Amino acid sequence: MIRSTQGIVLHSFKYGESGMIARILTPSAGLLSFLVHGVRKARSKNKAHLLQPLTLLDMVVYIKPGDQLQNIRELHCAKPFATIHTDIRKTTMALFLAEVLLNTCKHQQIQEEAYHFIENSILLLDREDTRMADFHLIFLLQLTQYLGFFPARNYSATHCYFNLREGSYQQAFHGNTESLEQDDSRIFFALSDAQISTHEPIPLPREKRMYLLYKIIDYYRYHMDGFKEVKSLKVLEAVFH
Repeated sequence: MIRSTQGIVLHSFKYGESGMIARILTPSAGLLSFLVHGVRKARSKNKAHLLQPLTLLDMVVYIKPGDQLQNIRELHCAKPFATIHTDIRKTTMALFLAEVLLNTCKHQQIQEEAYHFIENSILLLDREDTRMADFHLIFLLQLTQYLGFFPARNYSATHCYFNLREGSYQQAFHGNTESLEQDDSRIFFALSDAQISTHEPIPLPREKRMYLLYKIIDYYRYHMDGFKEVKSLKVLEAVFH
């Protein structure tokens, strides 16, 4: 079936002499793998730069149910970026978010509402200049609303230890592997309660922010079977020093 669709590039790699295989998130069919013929030829209309992480696409595709690889007939940039592919901080964050999304979408079907949340967040990242420090933390926590394991909102003076395994705030601390300390739980709650478009960064030492990011990744591991190591975390840590 030939159809038009939007897409968000999550990963791509070379295939053969001039082709590429791209993992692309679509609004209605979720994550699909596409073979893009001749994209690396000098005269190709479908330039390889369109397959960079988080690029927003308009496509004409040929979908054959049951096939592992689908085909792209036409490929265009839907909304060109102003900064994501030129600002090293944003390029690194795009690589990180794309890897997490690929890891997530492999194990769970992303619905159209989630797709639009992801798309709008990417556009916000491209526009944002001053509120980047907590962007990825809030994005990952907000995304869990669409994945079915958004943290419980029962934080209080008595329930002040967030349990990563249970996804709720508890009265007792159950160790660093499973729980967050009281102050970290307070920050975690503030981040999960924040809106990505209006949040002002919380003043935190770099080490604390990275610690919380690692704990959010642990939270994903607890609630998504097969969630793999995020290799770009180390690169993100090096750039945001």
